[in-house]
Amino acid sequence: MNRKIALQPDENILSTLSGLMESFDGTHNVYFGDLVLTNKRLYVVGKKPLPVEESLWFEEETRDVGPSTLIVGEQSVTVKWTYNGNLKSLMKVFQRLAAST
Repeated sequence: MNRKIALQPDENILSTLSGLMESFDGTHNVYFGDLVLTNKRLYVVGKKPLPVEESLWFEEETRDVGPSTLIVGEQSVTVKWTYNGNLKSLMKVFQRLAAST
């Protein structure tokens, strides 16, 4: 990930991925982009086919349902493949965060 994101003072980046992702919140979207996991949110930045930028804050229910799916509230993000980053590491950190909420 080449782009800097605005973080809150008590927020830090735990893991990042770049690759093909599916997002579902009632509407199914597929895009190539970046997934940033912080201690407060899952931040999704889609580059193609349409630019999208969304923060999924962990104030809502957080859980994982599969080897590559992350759920925050009503939205799920599934990583199809990664171009850059370590999916297993990202999933482990996300599972720890989900268990603590």
